[in-house]
Amino acid sequence: MYIKGRYIVSAGVLLSFTLLDLDGDGHRDLIVQIYTGGTGLFTFIETYRRDGDRFIRRTAARGQESVAGSSLYSINDRGANQSVSWISIHGKVYAAYRDSGYGVDQVYLLSPLQINRQVPTVKVGYRYQLQIPLTQQHEDSNTTYKLKPELQRALAQGLSKMDEEPPVSGQERQPICPVPPSVNDTEEYYSYGAGYYAIESVADFPVIIDTDCFIARLNNGFGTYSEKRGLFAQLTLRKPGLGDEERSYEVNGRRRIIEISTSIGEVGGGAAE
Repeated sequence: MYIKGRYIVSAGVLLSFTLLDLDGDGHRDLIVQIYTGGTGLFTFIETYRRDGDRFIRRTAARGQESVAGSSLYSINDRGANQSVSWISIHGKVYAAYRDSGYGVDQVYLLSPLQINRQVPTVKVGYRYQLQIPLTQQHEDSNTTYKLKPELQRALAQGLSKMDEEPPVSGQERQPICPVPPSVNDTEEYYSYGAGYYAIESVADFPVIIDTDCFIARLNNGFGTYSEKRGLFAQLTLRKPGLGDEERSYEVNGRRRIIEISTSIGEVGGGAAE
């Protein structure tokens, strides 16, 4: 049995609580969920142990204005792919905290009323079968269009280069597209450029269309995946020397598990102390 409640404590801050027995002593402990928003749309979760007619915080906060130091974990809704499931093992409640990215899920088993430094961790690795849909959607409208077969093949061939071996550490950096002799500023030939915090940039690679070399980047939502749609990603494309002119194309993918491992180690993501 558990009890839930919700309150708005100030502009942009939403506080909710759950009463649940977390340690099996027959008394309901307190779970506090604090939505603070911000650029990452953050939610912090704190836990309090029941001691008679009062609740004692799991750990002291680092500052009066901060919940980060005392939270069991946080969820970043814009700039990460994280979630939690409350589970019971042998009568004891745990928070199974998932922190994901492209090709990997990390699940940390958190004890809700203790300081979690070394915890059981499950790592699941994936490989994707990526494809460029023939039917694409215009960025500025809900209308669709069809790719030319030769363009679809060129984009797919570029994606296939992502599976090639990465350069050895210490090896001299190579340009993604050939640098013309007349170019003075060569940096834009070595990477796609700056990314955006709300999406995960996976890799930069060349795409050859006709005889022109373009620099491409695969972006996705930190491994967000559904059984119906699979992986939804985006391939962005630019030609070095043409400024900020970009093209983008939808990419779909189906995943398969290539690795499952368990370990005891430090907590990551929004559950790190």
